[in-house]
Amino acid sequence: MKAAILCDSSAYLASPLTGREDLYQVDFTLVLPNDEVITESTDETHLENFFDEWMQEGTPQPKTAQPGIQDYHDAFRKIIAAGYDTVFGVYLSSGVSGTFQTAHAVGQEYADQLNIINFDAVGLSVNMEQLIRQLTIMIDAGKSVEEIQEAATWLNAQSRFFIAVEKHDNLIKGGRGESLKELENDAFKTLPVLEYIPEDTPVLTETYRTSKQRNKKLAEFAAEYSEKFPDHKIQIGIGHTLSENKALKLREAIRELLPGQPVEIRMIGTAFCSHLGRNALSFGLMPKCGVE
Repeated sequence: MKAAILCDSSAYLASPLTGREDLYQVDFTLVLPNDEVITESTDETHLENFFDEWMQEGTPQPKTAQPGIQDYHDAFRKIIAAGYDTVFGVYLSSGVSGTFQTAHAVGQEYADQLNIINFDAVGLSVNMEQLIRQLTIMIDAGKSVEEIQEAATWLNAQSRFFIAVEKHDNLIKGGRGESLKELENDAFKTLPVLEYIPEDTPVLTETYRTSKQRNKKLAEFAAEYSEKFPDHKIQIGIGHTLSENKALKLREAIRELLPGQPVEIRMIGTAFCSHLGRNALSFGLMPKCGVE
């Protein structure tokens, strides 16, 4: 087996994953209110400009577009040309995007040349990165296709993914915050947390009056999650939309309950910044595969 990994850009991968030759990516784009089309990015300067220019009150919301069909064709052809015979695909949750379905449909045209195993991620951001990292570990360890597929399917099923937003108007307008509509006219400022459910839109789990209350609850959830997997180390990741200080405070709350637990912090790119708004966090939990 010579295996590659294909994902969409909502995984928001960082080094060293981005430097792997066996990892391919198709990108989300955005159509700005001036009709300019841009490819999303996690570059901090790019995001600062994006928020300052296009995410102000009264400005029409930019429209996100999933990777095009041709993008998938180009990726599969590059993978074949590089000599790979197997592809593990990891795509944004089908509950909020059609990337998984598009990848599956296009991939069928290459079924005579590639063994393609796709994973419908529970969420995005750190959730997808966690699964991709475990795939690379198993590939590097020489595990078989069957072993990797079985383990990754289990990891994906056990994962949990949440988003915590400061403002929910863009999420509602973008069609990804149906469960927040009950809060649309809330006279009080609340901080909602939503959980991504496989093959469904995110559901509201709870609202909080302060970030400190929210962080405490998410940290307690992380500790409870860790206890469920006594035979596995776990991965904890936090994504943020230009809100690193908020991510650091959440990490601090987690480490008070789980001393020594690694907690990765990642930037969220343009496409989901447009839906989540500034100061939002993503929060992902997943076991490790057990291969070092």
